[in-house]
Amino acid sequence: MFYSILYPTKEQAERPREHREPEYFPDLHLDHIFNYLLTEEKGFGRRVKKDFGLESVFYTPVRDPDVILYRQEVLRELEDENIRAVIAAFAAEVFAVGLILKGIREALDSLEKERDNYMTRGQLIHCVERYCHMISSFTQKITALDFHSRGLRGFAAYLKAYAASDKFQTMCRQFQNLRQRLSEVRFCMLIKNDTIRVRRYEGQTDHAEELLALFSRFSPEEEAETYTAKQTFAPLDWRLEIEVLKLVAEAHKDIFRSLDKFCLQYANFQDESILRFCQEVHFYLLWLDFIAPMRKLNLPFCYPQMQADASHLYAYDTYDLALAHMHSSENKPVVPNDFALKAPEQILVITGANQGGKTTFARTFGQLHYLASLGLCVPGRKAALLLFDKILTHFEREEDLTELSGKLQDDLLRLQKLLQQATAKSIIIINEIFSSTTLSDALNLGRKMMDDLIKLGAPAVVVTFLDELATHGPETVSMVSTVREDGSAERTYKIIRKPPDGLAYALTLIKKHGLTYEQLAGRLAP
Repeated sequence: MFYSILYPTKEQAERPREHREPEYFPDLHLDHIFNYLLTEEKGFGRRVKKDFGLESVFYTPVRDPDVILYRQEVLRELEDENIRAVIAAFAAEVFAVGLILKGIREALDSLEKERDNYMTRGQLIHCVERYCHMISSFTQKITALDFHSRGLRGFAAYLKAYAASDKFQTMCRQFQNLRQRLSEVRFCMLIKNDTIRVRRYEGQTDHAEELLALFSRFSPEEEAETYTAKQTFAPLDWRLEIEVLKLVAEAHKDIFRSLDKFCLQYANFQDESILRFCQEVHFYLLWLDFIAPMRKLNLPFCYPQMQADASHLYAYDTYDLALAHMHSSENKPVVPNDFALKAPEQILVITGANQGGKTTFARTFGQLHYLASLGLCVPGRKAALLLFDKILTHFEREEDLTELSGKLQDDLLRLQKLLQQATAKSIIIINEIFSSTTLSDALNLGRKMMDDLIKLGAPAVVVTFLDELATHGPETVSMVSTVREDGSAERTYKIIRKPPDGLAYALTLIKKHGLTYEQLAGRLAP
């Protein structure tokens, strides 16, 4: 029995979720991605939250490989533009009806009696009519599509069964019967000064027809034009109309009692599983909309293999998605990179020139694993990633002058906390640690850190100016951010697998002491 387009079973869908973004989001720039994803432009640069209630889904990484595969299947299928168009149109129509229905229910439940009136009940009738037509129409379209994913195939079967169910068919029949009866209501109005009386129609002359017949002789049929327009707004004298409807109801009590009974019975007529589908399917639709600009730039996306252990992890032609999204709007190029870890390799140690893309590469490693854990396609041509239990990050922070402890002590305390929380299935990302101490102390602390990481057995990325850490043992893989070989020291933003070149710390010292070419030239200029 279908329950959710995000989870294969009801039990999985009802597991607890996170309602706040994980603490590592800012370090990995995942906050940039999901803040944009979950808001929409409202003019003048103002962005407001999208009303789909999907934050908890995006903030909760999945540990179950079957749930990830289930989502990957659905997302692959929704990449078909024809399928996506039908599903998106269906979800939009259900949401539109739901939005109107919400206002109607609020009015019917209101303590303000003037809001609970026959105009409101008439709107409910229109909603039921729209809903019945929508379900019948989209059932034909959706069930005609050839789905392969378990999720969409299950929903199509559910929708078909629902449309054929006694419950739905009975509602449609009752609506049609009530609509027919209401359409036959005829009444007369006697208006004198500020008094209106209403009574049943008893065959009185219809003066409107007489007037139309009278004026029709002045317009030959072949030249006649119609100037009628559909009214798209509530009449200005809606209070008067409400009072007239009350009088009409008094004159046709049996029909309006049927209307009251219908509204009481079908105030919540929308099916819960269909509503849930139309909410949850935006998880996929939002993602496909978000990555569309990157795809237009021919940046690749793939569905990663999820590994139970870290014995062989890799990603080819991958990139920082937050950076790519920003560059896509500015039409700037994005430089892709590769990585691979094959046992006993465990730790990627990134060295090289400053501002060369090292931190961006580290963020990419974390982004890939998090996005893959949601069942989404990830940046890259091909990838195999770990089904992790935690993501733990240690990025450099500004020293807090209100704290009595120094920056080095703060780094060590944070690192200790990280290592205590980590397991062999955690993703660990450490960026530029021990930069506040001497080289010899940094080396000693760095080597101890590497020993602890190796003992732990977790896959990790370590960005450092300490080249010696890149050759700590067979568990480490040295990767270097490169510069052009023409002597210009221009960054290429390519991170390649090669032995450290010994220049990273030297460049740090040169810059620290104001001895770069630019710094010297600035001081020596006349």
